[in-house]
Amino acid sequence: MSFVDAGQQMQTGQQAVAAKQPLLNLRIVGHAIDASPITGPMIGVIVIAALASLFDAGDAYLLGFAMPGIAKEFALNSETLGLIGFSTLVGMCVGSFFWGWVADKRGRKIAFTVTILMYSLFSGVSGLAMGVGFLLGARFLTGIGIGGSIPVDASILAEFAPARIRGYSNGALPIVFPVASFIAAALAFVILPIGGWRVLFFCGVVPALLVFWVRRRVPESPRWLVNRKRYDETRSALYYLGISDAAIERSRVAVKQEAPPPVLPPAVFRDLFTPEMRIRTIHTWILWVLPLMASWGMNFWIPQLLVKMHGVPLQTAVRYMLYISLFAIAGRLLVYVLSEKVGRKLFIILGFSGAGIVLLGEIWTTTANEFFWVAAIYTFFMEAGLCGSTIYLPEVYPLHIRVLGTSTAMGLGRIGGAIGSYAIGMFFGAGLVSVMWIFLGVGSLIAGLATIWLGIETKGQNLEQLNKEGAEGAAKARERRIGIPALAT
Repeated sequence: MSFVDAGQQMQTGQQAVAAKQPLLNLRIVGHAIDASPITGPMIGVIVIAALASLFDAGDAYLLGFAMPGIAKEFALNSETLGLIGFSTLVGMCVGSFFWGWVADKRGRKIAFTVTILMYSLFSGVSGLAMGVGFLLGARFLTGIGIGGSIPVDASILAEFAPARIRGYSNGALPIVFPVASFIAAALAFVILPIGGWRVLFFCGVVPALLVFWVRRRVPESPRWLVNRKRYDETRSALYYLGISDAAIERSRVAVKQEAPPPVLPPAVFRDLFTPEMRIRTIHTWILWVLPLMASWGMNFWIPQLLVKMHGVPLQTAVRYMLYISLFAIAGRLLVYVLSEKVGRKLFIILGFSGAGIVLLGEIWTTTANEFFWVAAIYTFFMEAGLCGSTIYLPEVYPLHIRVLGTSTAMGLGRIGGAIGSYAIGMFFGAGLVSVMWIFLGVGSLIAGLATIWLGIETKGQNLEQLNKEGAEGAAKARERRIGIPALAT
């Protein structure tokens, strides 16, 4: 064989190898999404996810309005009543972990679709309960659906939206929570005198089933698909978003000077605690455990506290909650509008710190009006902090552990909420009202202050660049564990 023939054979072999190399990798896909104009399908994904969260959140608020009627029908004391909220939140914790694992292992789409179906069915079943045990079980299963839906929706939005609007798209989920509170209060105001607490639970079933039917059409996340080397499906998902082959090629050219990203292994829990990730993980856990003790506890208990502490009629308590939900909408709307200008970190600090300080003011309230005003101002600050942290959470984890990190933090937040809900019933039943307010307020204050030192700013940053160190750290940890280098795509 001549040198010329050998050279031609080598060149042919190199071309064959190059032809086998994938034309897509995570950075190309991320760049293509970030460079894309805002398209109708992108807006559609945001709307579909937000509608699902509207019904998920609405169910949790409806439980708060149902609790006085449940307590009366089943003759429950404060401690036992607290267990109903506790069971819902424990279910949400289980759902966050389970569906987070499913979404990282099997894809976002299956969890994105099934969780809303599970929530809607068992919410309706809750209205059929003829005993406390049945109701606790139904609320636990409802919680599993709700707990899985919210973190998966947040991750879907983070992965489908261009970086320049990610604050707005991720903010679509937390902004619907106070809207859900207002709708739930309005429904309770109308329905409770007519149909009682059971009909409240039936209200969300049909609209939630309609959302399930629509969201089946949303494709799998292109970022998740490309990390699994499912390149044809990745292109189909990008086409769905309105990203053409020409746009993909421009992104390939734009990032070709960068080192290819590692192909990351399936998520494992210890990846949350690599040296690059442990501070972020600890911080997000603080953000979701401590404030949610107060947030979920107050969501469930405000109507009952107004009835029991201040002797107001249930309809008056519901009207107070209508007004409080307007403060919640204002707090979240402020963050939604300004998060891409001011950033997330400042709102998290001011929101949680302010909520903790204001909530301590409940110690000195003596009338229903005073209770209302402190609760309303607390709600404004708390909802601002929660909106900021909901936008922030999926942004600070690399792709392969994004749903795991998000769902773990939110799942632990449900445990915090369950503790807060049960603690309110326990403290209130024991007459330790001042201790109750201190317990709830200090936790929120700690979360706000911790963000000063532990938080980072994520505004406007590309997800892959923001999490580059975390992804590379996970790849190195994988290599150390099994001795196989992480390959690049």
